[in-house]
Amino acid sequence: MRYLFIISFFLTACNSITAQNEVFKTNIQLMELEELKEKIFESEKEYKIAFIFNQFCPASRDIFPDLDKLYKNSTQKNFELFVITNNKEKNKQDLEDHLFYYGYKEPFYILKDKPLLGFFKKTIQNICNSCDYKGMGYSDFIVFNENNEVLVQTNYNQTKEEHISILKKYIK
Repeated sequence: MRYLFIISFFLTACNSITAQNEVFKTNIQLMELEELKEKIFESEKEYKIAFIFNQFCPASRDIFPDLDKLYKNSTQKNFELFVITNNKEKNKQDLEDHLFYYGYKEPFYILKDKPLLGFFKKTIQNICNSCDYKGMGYSDFIVFNENNEVLVQTNYNQTKEEHISILKKYIK
């Protein structure tokens, strides 16, 4: 009888987790860098925000809840957000678990062809050859207008508050 109760409890818990996963879907796409650039530049939104994220970076983990709040509370939807991460493809499940745990639904892009070294340099220079990749770090972003011109680029010398203040201008 005790075993039947334990098995029943285990099956109920598994079904509950499965149901939660079916309700909450993460939005992670595996993409080549060139594909991502095309996707950003083909977007017809007024603003396109390329945000560099790493789930293990304290700065990314610090700013992302505020970005998430802006994203979820936006009413105008005049922007498209591209969260670019250097997570490995094989660690996609870890990222999904992280997003599920925190309730993040933003679109994430894992690059298939990321370099072992020079992630920022290659990624930033590919999507924005006029940007200064040397000053950027995780939790920085680039905002493009509808003509794919750079409106603003953040750097690691700016505070979280400065980043959020800039984002508020474009995410409304």
